[in-house]
Amino acid sequence: MDDDTLLQELDAQGVLTVTLNRPAAKNAFTTVMQRRMIQSFYDASRDPAVRVLVLRGAADAFCTGGDVRTLGAPDPDDPIAQRWASQPVWGAHEARVDRLRKNIEASLLLHRMGKPTIAMVRGPAAGAGMSLALACDFRIVSDTAYFVTSFAKLGMSGDFGGTYFLTKLIGPSKAKELYMLSERVTAPQALELGIVNRVVPDAQLESDTSSFAERLSRGAPLALRYIKENVHAAVDGPLERAVDTETTNMIRTRLTEDAKEAMQSFTEKRDATFRGV
Repeated sequence: MDDDTLLQELDAQGVLTVTLNRPAAKNAFTTVMQRRMIQSFYDASRDPAVRVLVLRGAADAFCTGGDVRTLGAPDPDDPIAQRWASQPVWGAHEARVDRLRKNIEASLLLHRMGKPTIAMVRGPAAGAGMSLALACDFRIVSDTAYFVTSFAKLGMSGDFGGTYFLTKLIGPSKAKELYMLSERVTAPQALELGIVNRVVPDAQLESDTSSFAERLSRGAPLALRYIKENVHAAVDGPLERAVDTETTNMIRTRLTEDAKEAMQSFTEKRDATFRGV
């Protein structure tokens, strides 16, 4: 990373914290930040040292989506963008669709990577920022947090997978309401709707999120990976396919060294040490 708009820190427990760092703009992301998020999440998905990913925003906001003042600018590190940005073809409909679809990989990586992902939210999570939070497996939020889809107020329909994730969490009718009316959802309301996992006092947000992430980091990485896959199969497919996925993953994890270590540690009355093998 050659600037400080996206920060990364990996601790000794394998918890990678990725911080959107544009506090003056409520952590609205730029074109460059979009590319860096994708690279960061992709690298985390492949790195055995990373066991849990926490996504947060700097200061008093999570993320207010894309910064409309900068998103039209071509990525300075993308030679194709630099070559074509001034040409009509670059602004054509299909080219714009292709670029947005590429940027949405950030949400897909958070959702699909074989590791737990946590959104730590204080202040606003709006627009695509809300979508990124929804893409994570868990949302631990401050009592200052609030969510707003924003798009309809701007005459747009939404992106970064938000309509998919929100519909899965709260159902189609309520998701339509939140998208079409763009009403602010407070932290307690989000908890009641099932959008977030926990609401904590703002002063405890970082410590509670850290504790939650550390508990996950001590788990068996392959078991957590396939639990996540099982749940996705249950949500997205028919019963038979979900059971097939669950069965395959049960045998897959039962044969791991981590499963053997779990049994041994139980017999020896000690905590298991999981290595992800």
